[in-house]
Amino acid sequence: MMIKKSLVVVSIVLTLILSFQSCKTDEITAVQTGSITALTCSSTTFSAAATSGASYTAIASVPYTGGNGVAYTAGTPVASSGVTGLTATLSAGTLATGSGTASFVITGTPATAGTASFPIDLGGQSCTLSLPVVASKANISTLICTVAPAVGTNGTAYTGTVTMAYTGGNGGTYDVSVASSTGVEGLTATLAAGTLANGAGNLVYTIAGTPTSAGTATFNLSLGGQSCTVTLAIAVGSTGTASAAKDTVVIAYSGTSAAINNPYQSSGVSVAVSGADVTVTSTNTTKEIVYLLSGTASKGSFKIYSEYKYNITLKGVSLTNSTGPAINSQSKKKGTINVLAGTSNTLIDGATYATSSEDQKGTFFSEGQLSFMGTGTLNVTGNSKHAIVADDYIEINDANIVVKSSLKDGIHANDYFLMNTGTVTVTSSSDGIVAEEGYVAINGGTINVNSVDDGITAPYEGTDATITPYVLIKGGKITVTTTGDKGNAIKSESYTTIGTADAITLTVSGKGSKGIKTGGDFTLTSGTIKITTTGAAYYVTADLDIAAPAGINCDKNLAIKGGNITVNSSGSGAKGISVDGTATISGGTTNITASGAKYTYSTTLTSEAKGFKSDGAFVMNSGELNIAATDDGLKSGTSITVNDGTINVTKSYEGMESIIITIAGGVTNLTASNDGINTSYGTVSGGTESNDNSQLTVSGGVLIVTGSDAIDSNGNFTLKGGTTIVNGNESVDINGNFLVNGGVLIAGGPNSNMTKSMGTASTQVSMFIKSSASIATSSLIHIEDASGKDLVTFKPRIATSIIHFSNPSLAKSAAYKIYFGGTYTGGSFLGNSSAWGLYNGGTYSNTGATLKSSPTTSGTATVNAISF
Repeated sequence: MMIKKSLVVVSIVLTLILSFQSCKTDEITAVQTGSITALTCSSTTFSAAATSGASYTAIASVPYTGGNGVAYTAGTPVASSGVTGLTATLSAGTLATGSGTASFVITGTPATAGTASFPIDLGGQSCTLSLPVVASKANISTLICTVAPAVGTNGTAYTGTVTMAYTGGNGGTYDVSVASSTGVEGLTATLAAGTLANGAGNLVYTIAGTPTSAGTATFNLSLGGQSCTVTLAIAVGSTGTASAAKDTVVIAYSGTSAAINNPYQSSGVSVAVSGADVTVTSTNTTKEIVYLLSGTASKGSFKIYSEYKYNITLKGVSLTNSTGPAINSQSKKKGTINVLAGTSNTLIDGATYATSSEDQKGTFFSEGQLSFMGTGTLNVTGNSKHAIVADDYIEINDANIVVKSSLKDGIHANDYFLMNTGTVTVTSSSDGIVAEEGYVAINGGTINVNSVDDGITAPYEGTDATITPYVLIKGGKITVTTTGDKGNAIKSESYTTIGTADAITLTVSGKGSKGIKTGGDFTLTSGTIKITTTGAAYYVTADLDIAAPAGINCDKNLAIKGGNITVNSSGSGAKGISVDGTATISGGTTNITASGAKYTYSTTLTSEAKGFKSDGAFVMNSGELNIAATDDGLKSGTSITVNDGTINVTKSYEGMESIIITIAGGVTNLTASNDGINTSYGTVSGGTESNDNSQLTVSGGVLIVTGSDAIDSNGNFTLKGGTTIVNGNESVDINGNFLVNGGVLIAGGPNSNMTKSMGTASTQVSMFIKSSASIATSSLIHIEDASGKDLVTFKPRIATSIIHFSNPSLAKSAAYKIYFGGTYTGGSFLGNSSAWGLYNGGTYSNTGATLKSSPTTSGTATVNAISF
C-alpha cells in the first residue's frame, strides 16, 4: 500500500512539473515572435538620393502597422534587381506596439539609372522596396584616389579624407555619394554634392566613424563612370589587443603546418588542414568573408571553394607548393586580394603539378574574378605555367605585384585586364600581360614588362562578335621590352587607343617584332611614346612571306591627334609606321627614323626601310611629322593630302610618293637622294615618258623639295597657290601637263634635258630661264621689276643653270632684271635646314652682282623662255 501511494504522489508531481514547463515554453515562444499586420513599401523614405555610377549608402525607412512590440534581429543582404549593384539589409530593432518604421541599410553602386527593387520581409509580411536611381550628369575619364591619414586605431574615433584626382571632367553636377567601410566596419566616406570641373580636378570624401576592430578598412568609391578602391590600416588600440574582425578567418602558416581561427565554423565555412595545405569550403552567401593569410610554408598552399564573393588578405605570407598552385580558387565568385601595406608576400609553384580534374593554370589561379588592392608587395614565381591567372577578369587597384619569372604568361586573364593604380612588374618567358578573350584597359599606375613574346596583349581571334579584343590606355607609366621573334610590345586584335599624360617606352629586338601591333584602328590623343626596334626582317616559311619589324603596325586606320611619338627602327627592312588603311595626323609630334638596309629574300620578295607607309590615304591636318629613312620617307598607296602642319623628311631615297599628292597648307620640307616628291601609279618599271595621269597639286602652304629629281610626276603637276621651292639635279620632271595657275614657284637645277618648261596653258605669267653659266651654291639668284622691287631672291643648294620662276606679281609686257650674285640682309629665310631656299622681307644689294638679263615679258603668252 505504501509503495502504491508513493507512486501516485510521484506521478502527480511529474504531471505538475511537465504541465508547468509546457506552459512556460509556450509563453517564451509567444514573446520571441515579432509580427506586424502590414508592411508598406510604397511609403518608404530614403535618407539620400541614388545616382547611377556613384557610391551609395542610405537608410530606407519602411512604415508598418500592427506591430506587437517584439525585438527582431538583423536580416541578410538582399540584392537588387532591375538596377543592379545594390544590397538592402534589415537593421536589428524592436517593433512598435502598433505603427512604426523599420530601417533597411542600402549600400553599393547602382549600375544604371532606373529602379532598384528589393524583395523585403518583416514580421511575417513582405513587399517590394523600390529605390529610384537617377542618371548621372557627371562623367570623368580617369580617377586616382588617396586616403589620408592612412592609419587609424581600433576603438578610436577617426576623421580623414580621400582625395579623388580626376581627368576628363565634363562639368556635370553630382549628388551626395556615401560609402561604408568593409573588412573593418564602423567608418563612412561621404562626398558632398557639387559640380565637376571641365578637365582635371579633385574631389574630397570625408571619412568619419569609429573602427570596430583592427585590420584593413576598405572603401569602394565610384563617381562619373569611374571607380577606385582605397584602404585604411586600423592599428591595435592602446590596450595592446585587437578584436578579430567579425568577418575574418585567420590562417597562420608555420613551416609544415597551419593554425586556423574560424569564427564562421557554424555558419557555413569549413577549413580543412593537411600539413600546410589549407582548403576552405564556404557555403555562406550573406557576407564577404576575409581570409587572413600570414606566415611561411615551404610545402603549403591555400585553396578555396566559395559560393559568395570573398577577400584574401595577405599579411606577410610566403607559400611554396611544389605540386600545384600556391593559391587556388575554385570559386567563380569575385575574389578581392588585399596586399596589406608594409608587407612582402611570396607565392611559388612547382615545375610540375600533381594530376587534378580541376583547373590549375598557374601559381595564383582563380576560376572567378580577381581584384588586387592594398599597397604591399606580392612576389609571384611561375615555374610550371602562368604566374597569375583567372578564368574571368583581373583588376589591379593600388597594389605592388612582381612576377619574378613565369614559364608562360606573367598575368593571364580569360576576360579583361583592368589596372587603375599600383605597380605591376612582369618577367616572362612567354607573354607579359594577356586578356585572352577580352580587352586590356590601363587607367593609371606603373607597368614594367620584360617578355620573350608579346608584352601586353588582347589576342582573341575567335568568332564571338560580342568580344572586342582592344587595348585602351588612359593613364599609367608603361615600359615594355620584348626579345622574341615576331614579338609585339603592345598587341590587340581589335583597336588600340592611347590617351595618357604618362610615358610609354617600348623596346623590341626580335626578328619581325613590332612596338605596337593592332588588328584594328590605332588612335593616339595624348602621351609620350618612345618605340625602339632593332630586329631585322626575315622570311617566315609558314607564311610564305616576309615579316618586317615596325614601330607601329596598324591593320586598319591610324589617327594621331596629339601626343609625342618617337620611333627608331634600325633593323634591315624595318618600317617606322605601317598602316593598311588610312592615316590621319591632326596634332602632336611624330619622329621617325628607319635606318636599316634593304632586306632581300629573293628578287620578288624584299623589304625596304620606310619611314611612314600607308596603303590607304594619308592626311596631314596639323601637328609635326619628322622622318629620316633609308628608303621612302612618306609613301601612300592611294593619296597624300597636306592641309596644315609640318612635314620634315630629312633623309630618304624618295621623300614623298603616292598616286595623288595635294599640298594645300602647312610646311612640307623634303630631302631625298632620288625623287624628292613623286607621283606615279607605279605600273611601269624603269620609268616612262608617257602620262599615267597621276597628279601633284600645290594650292597652298609651303613645299620645299630637293633630290636627284626634285619633283618627278609621271602624270601632271598643277600649281594653284602657296609657295614651292625646288632644287635638284632635275628640278622639275613632268610626263604630263605642267600648269602654273597661281602661287609662287622658284625651282633650279643644272642643265638637263629632263627638266620641262611650264605648259603654255598656264594662266599665271612665269619665266623659264636657261643660263649657259651655272650659279654657285654660295651665290644668289635675284629677279626684280623695273622699279627695283624684289620679286625673288634665291640661294641654290646645287650649282644651277635652269630656273623656273612664277609669281602673282609678274605681269605681261613688263620689264625685269635678272642678277646672279649680290648680298641679302635682314628679313627671313624660308628653306631647307642645309641653308638653301628663299629670302624675303629683307634688302637685296646688287653690289658685286652680275646683271644677266633685262627681259620684257610677252604681251600674249604666259610662259616666257629666257636664255643668256
